[in-house]
Amino acid sequence: MKKYGMLLALVLAVASAAWAAQPVNESHPIAPDAEVWVENLAGSLVFEGWDSAMVEVIGTLGDGVDRLDIESDEDGIGIEVVFDEEFHGRQIEATDLTIRLPYGVSLDVETVSASISVSGMTGDLELESVSGVIRVDGTPASLDAESVSGGVIVELAPDGSDLASVSGPIEIGGASGHLDAENVSGNIVIEGGRLYGADLETVSGNITCRAIPGPSGDVDMETMSGTITLVVDPGAVAYYELSTFSGKITNQIGPEATRTSKYTPGKELSFNTGSGGPRISLESFSGTIKLLTE
Repeated sequence: MKKYGMLLALVLAVASAAWAAQPVNESHPIAPDAEVWVENLAGSLVFEGWDSAMVEVIGTLGDGVDRLDIESDEDGIGIEVVFDEEFHGRQIEATDLTIRLPYGVSLDVETVSASISVSGMTGDLELESVSGVIRVDGTPASLDAESVSGGVIVELAPDGSDLASVSGPIEIGGASGHLDAENVSGNIVIEGGRLYGADLETVSGNITCRAIPGPSGDVDMETMSGTITLVVDPGAVAYYELSTFSGKITNQIGPEATRTSKYTPGKELSFNTGSGGPRISLESFSGTIKLLTE
């Protein structure tokens, strides 16, 4: 019995060593205008832009990972964390990778239970995560980011950005140009910048926008159960439409809101500050609307 016990212990020790975290340190050449695709199931991915014509991957592969597939062709490089099919019924450990790549390449990332952090990139970014936070620092050429059960945090949102979250905040340091942002259960916050058109929508969350609407581009903000706060330039020309079914309207640049009916608590307000300019529409079903100057 002792002999079999020792044999079992040896087998388990070998299996444990086989599943142990594996270090990664690889480099591959890439064209500066190529595309990089990355997939990871659990852990974290950190992307850093640099001026080398190489993709460098360093970090550790978690327990249960069979291998790291890196394939390249004339279009770019694909990086995939491949898990062992025999690793069923065991907890998957985190795979944490730092990937350095040329500033201007296009980046397409998909993760599950893994965070995504990008800095110093000037190319197109397409980022998607389930149960992970997406963070982008710097000024990419374009940005499409979506997280389920995780937030989207962006330093600067370029023109045409499309951001979405379920059960997590969307936080934007500064916006430039047109912006689309949608949140199912969380807030949308834009701290500054200039908007030339926007579509912002939440189901159960607040919308706070301190990015000033520009002289062109319509701005639409809508929430089911949340407060909308928009800071505007009081001297700018625009046409405003504000309405709420069961909430207050605070307006610092024009007339007061009126009741839509004596039988319901809804209020609405329409006015302009000159001839022309963008249309700015703010609508909340059961929340307050604030149109402020600061």
